[in-house]
Amino acid sequence: MTVKLFVFVSLMLLLLAVSIRNAKRKTPKIRVQNGQQFEILLCELFKKAGYKVRTTKFSHDFGADLLIENDGKLIVLQAKYYNRPIDTDAVEEVVVAGTIYGTGYVGVVTNNEIPERVKEFAKQFEAKTFVKKIYLIDSKALERLKRKERIV
Repeated sequence: MTVKLFVFVSLMLLLLAVSIRNAKRKTPKIRVQNGQQFEILLCELFKKAGYKVRTTKFSHDFGADLLIENDGKLIVLQAKYYNRPIDTDAVEEVVVAGTIYGTGYVGVVTNNEIPERVKEFAKQFEAKTFVKKIYLIDSKALERLKRKERIV
């Protein structure tokens, strides 16, 4: 009887630990079907938060998806609607887009999370290049944007 109780309690604790870990991993849901709808939703959210924003064309946009004017500066954002965290490639792509659009203010917006290595890569890029600011906007920041808080 004691062994069965031990096994039962152990399994329950394991299930609880897995549930807690998975709950921490879950990101707030953005309810869209694809990247194009994600871009449209982002445009609406930024407008509702008081930004002057427009989308670019959906293909051949040089990595720019949203163009935001804020405090007299142009910010080029790339939207990444992924079921996984972004990689450093997203930062590189938006920097190229910023160059094409003539601005040193760029960013990546994702429905997911942004790994520490990507954050560190962005900081190094800012420190060693012409780029003035790289905004990394994750699912948590999108929740703030939904509440009409300014995030860039």
